[in-house]
Amino acid sequence: MKFLGIYFTGTGNTKRVIDNAKAAFISFGHSLDEVDVIGGEVKDLNEYDGLFISYPIYGFNAPKPIIDYVKKINKLDKQIPCLIMKQSGEHLFWNNASSLYLTSLLKKRNIIVKNEYHYLMPYSFIFRHTDYMAYRMNNVMEHLIPMDMEDFLNGKEVHLKRFFLDRFFAWVLRIQWWGGRFNGRFYKVESKKCIKCLKCVNDCPVKNIVFDKEKGKFKFKGQCLMCQRCIMYCPRQAIKVGMFNSWRVDVPYTFKEAEYQKEKHPNYCKKSYIRYFAESEKRIAESQK
Repeated sequence: MKFLGIYFTGTGNTKRVIDNAKAAFISFGHSLDEVDVIGGEVKDLNEYDGLFISYPIYGFNAPKPIIDYVKKINKLDKQIPCLIMKQSGEHLFWNNASSLYLTSLLKKRNIIVKNEYHYLMPYSFIFRHTDYMAYRMNNVMEHLIPMDMEDFLNGKEVHLKRFFLDRFFAWVLRIQWWGGRFNGRFYKVESKKCIKCLKCVNDCPVKNIVFDKEKGKFKFKGQCLMCQRCIMYCPRQAIKVGMFNSWRVDVPYTFKEAEYQKEKHPNYCKKSYIRYFAESEKRIAESQK
């Protein structure tokens, strides 16, 4: 079977998810065509047997580029199944609401969400997880995806739990789409640190950053997604994040195996992390028996 995989990635976590998903599709004898929704071609889904969507959760919602891409999809002549694999830095049940609007848009286009999964991946905003935690999250994700993919391909449906007023909750927090644009205008480059490599300009997914050669200054326009790519990959940590500068994560994760390190905020979502790893690692262990 042939599947289309669409995704948006900010700092690269979601790209890790879709790369692992593609490897799983191939291992099961199927193919997956990848499309980055930023600038990617809107494919005719009538040519595919199913759709795979992957994205980072922003403000308990799907990123706007994912929504914008789906809105461009025409209603299909046939009904096809859809698999959603999303990721965030905390395993809170509120994240389950992030796909409600997306699911309704897909249904109108004859695309039915059959399976949905949520993986932990390290924060690119709020605070930096330890290298140990980043490795552990990535390792669990890599083991879970082949099992989840097998369930999807075998027709075993998996849906995340709903909660009271979840649709209203997600709608209210959709303000992040506009909040990102507003706060993005307040990003600043520290001239004493900057080496004018223009990596931020070239890597910005929405071309929100421009450099005025005559004035020697950077300008941040009004299209910022707050994906944090420019922040994390600036070689000199020279960019300030507007009103949320204390939350910036400006050192990339290596995802290499590391010894245990205590988290900067050890009690933050502590129970949800314990539950996620306990359930996931138990499932992985049982599959390896």
